[in-house]
Amino acid sequence: MGKTYVWTGKVQSVNRWHGARAIKKGNKYIAMIYETQEYKKFKDSLSSVFMGMEKLSGYVDLQVTMVLSSRADTGNIDKPIGDALELAGVIENDRFIRNIAYYRHYHPNSGQKNKYNDLLVIELTPVPEDELEIIKKQQKNDLFNLKRII
Repeated sequence: MGKTYVWTGKVQSVNRWHGARAIKKGNKYIAMIYETQEYKKFKDSLSSVFMGMEKLSGYVDLQVTMVLSSRADTGNIDKPIGDALELAGVIENDRFIRNIAYYRHYHPNSGQKNKYNDLLVIELTPVPEDELEIIKKQQKNDLFNLKRII
């Protein structure tokens, strides 16, 4: 049985998650990628929903139902959710999210900017131990096949 969490606020578009600036090192410039303040606030707001929740060990399946007030680019919504789950200590690492299912809906009055909050319904379901054994065997086979290819 999964655990369900509900968050309301404004979902940040993927395009606003990272910024870049040039830094001079010696006689060269390198690009530095950083999380924007908007992304940090979004991630912190999401993690507040998970604070104090029981830590889950092992793999989990993630289901996200979104009701959005605008047609923002939310194609990678699992990234801030995974980061927020880690930040809150609910999962050890977002690499333990096995499957992700998205259901995207739009508010009937979408397009009226900043008038309505977005809604995320996030369900986490621990992967049963017997399925974990199957995953481990599959990973060993995948690694073996990858070594054969290389």
